Amino acid sequence: MSKVALIRCDDYEYDHVKAAVQKGIELIGGAGVFAKSNEKILLKPNWIMATSPERCATTHPTVLKAVAEEFQKTGAKLSYGDSPGMGSPENAAAKTGSAAVAEELGIPLADFNNGKEKFYDQATQNKKFFFANAVYENDGIISIAKLKTHGFLKLTGAIKNQFGCVPGLSKGEFHIKLPSPADFARMLVDINLCVTPRLYVMDGIVAMEGNGPMNGKPKKMGVLLFSADPVALDATGCRIIGVDPKYSLTVTIGKEAGIGVFDENEIELVGEPWKNFSVPTSTRTRGRSEA
Repeated sequence: MSKVALIRCDDYEYDHVKAAVQKGIELIGGAGVFAKSNEKILLKPNWIMATSPERCATTHPTVLKAVAEEFQKTGAKLSYGDSPGMGSPENAAAKTGSAAVAEELGIPLADFNNGKEKFYDQATQNKKFFFANAVYENDGIISIAKLKTHGFLKLTGAIKNQFGCVPGLSKGEFHIKLPSPADFARMLVDINLCVTPRLYVMDGIVAMEGNGPMNGKPKKMGVLLFSADPVALDATGCRIIGVDPKYSLTVTIGKEAGIGVFDENEIELVGEPWKNFSVPTSTRTRGRSEA
């Protein structure tokens, strides 16, 4: 069974976030299970755009800070970053509040401006990707997603977060080449098959509903989620917001590809039951959202 930890956290007060993150990571084995001393570990938040944390389109910097501090205890060498949908990683780091947190902790910004091709024969659809150098320069990835509805895929979560491993405008090419939601979801699953993050964390303290993943409205959910299984994590996120996981293409295709499970009888929930956080959200949009 896949284990998913759900931890209550009602606000972004740092002491509250830190305690919740510590508890969540401990419940699924502890940071030492996912990183060893002197390993190079990339912390990968969601910076879909350069905007303030209050807009709830990006991973909140206090969540990034708390996760970083847990992994610093392992002796791992951390870096952080993401490639936004537009603009530079440096600007996104500053606008989202992540740069200030990283400077405080002495964590460098990884290279998301440059990259190189990677071929992956085991992919289900896309066997060639252009990934940022940050992916190649680290031994492992800790994915720190944001819980948001998505007009194209129902949910932006753990699986979708790795799209930021594709640098800059290269991401836009996939929207042109893959207009079908199912094909786009297969591409996202292939990225996860290829880069295989070790741990997935989801910031659902204040999520986004409606016209996500950029133009929705903040929605207080009061939860942080943790798992080594991105399908189980996203399926649990779906249930919290009132979406049947069977209607999330990244979830169903992710299971088919073998990166996780989504049936409730295959998931061990620790911390609190998902129903304790269930606040159905609106996924209706005015049109197709950009990923």
